[in-house]
Amino acid sequence: MDREFDGLSDTGTNCNIATNSDTLSENQAKLDTLEKKAVHLRLVLEKDFKAADVKWSLFVAAAFSFRYESCLRPFPPVFIKNGIKDMDELLSVITDVPALDLVLQQLDNLDNLANISDILDLLFYVLVRLKEPCLKTVPPEAHEAILMNTNSLLPAPKPQYIFQCVSSNNSNSELKWRELSKDHKVFYAYYGNRLENFFTILNFGLQQHLNKTTLMGSGVYLTPELSISLPYSHVGFGWGASCLGGHLSCVAMCEVIDAPEGINYQKPVTNEGDSGRYEEEKNKMIVDQNLGSRLVHYVVTNCDLIKVRYLLVYAKQPTSMRFSSSSSNRDAGLRQWFARHKLFSILLGYGLMLATIGFANNQPIQYYYKFLLKKLDVAISNAKM
Repeated sequence: MDREFDGLSDTGTNCNIATNSDTLSENQAKLDTLEKKAVHLRLVLEKDFKAADVKWSLFVAAAFSFRYESCLRPFPPVFIKNGIKDMDELLSVITDVPALDLVLQQLDNLDNLANISDILDLLFYVLVRLKEPCLKTVPPEAHEAILMNTNSLLPAPKPQYIFQCVSSNNSNSELKWRELSKDHKVFYAYYGNRLENFFTILNFGLQQHLNKTTLMGSGVYLTPELSISLPYSHVGFGWGASCLGGHLSCVAMCEVIDAPEGINYQKPVTNEGDSGRYEEEKNKMIVDQNLGSRLVHYVVTNCDLIKVRYLLVYAKQPTSMRFSSSSSNRDAGLRQWFARHKLFSILLGYGLMLATIGFANNQPIQYYYKFLLKKLDVAISNAKM
């Protein structure tokens, strides 16, 4: 019996040792993976911090949209459980993400990576895994040359930031674009939309379902005039910790293949600077009598003819003013909260109005109010004497 007991004891000990060894190896493998992700994430942030910031801001804007089903594409697969998107967990992780400069500091502490694994995994997915197209910050001195590509005639506010959308030469989208653009000229035009839609636009290009059908028919509406696109690019709340600002609006500058079978439009004669003349096509042109110039819309029915080349970003609040003082931070945070919870703000205001009316018609309250006024009058009279 003793010999059998000893044998069982040895076997049990060996199993425990094997289990502990497997657990340690799994933890070490996970830590190694986190370290690799931290290295890649650091490279992306150090290479172009603003580009990473705006890409993350577009992701956050899409995630917090009530239309996230169409705006948040692709969806982070780690937050899909049994075919159901776990938005509560995703938004919880997004809320925990600090400013990206603080993330850079945390990446130096390898011992702490396990504590921020959820944040690290999500940032890695958005900024590293979704690498096509890559965003590159355009220096301010090159902004004017880029804006001249559309040959605009009307004045328009200049964007604070411009980001180039770059795809690798061997990517499927770029190869398809080069094939379609053979034997065709190309021109540039602007496209405006809500901020929360630009994450999907960045990853999948322009799509007709993001546009409303109007009198000019269904399709993607483009224009060579930035001033026409801006009203469609409503200011939205992106990410509060962004170095660009919390409230942003975006306009896409697109390269369009000049294929008449896929576009219903009034197009410029050339794409090389003869910007004042347009071909005469009746009933396809909108004339602004006040400015005395012709404003053109391009209605593109074939989305494969459009390629987003630049993102023009407008920041509602200058970056230098965002953290001027603690009191201004609190005021801005309060305004942002009310802006994000409009329905609750309306109900709160309505409740306060009803309470005010109720107090005004309440006899006991009026009695105490008059009594308080008399006391104040007596106190003021005594003070004067």
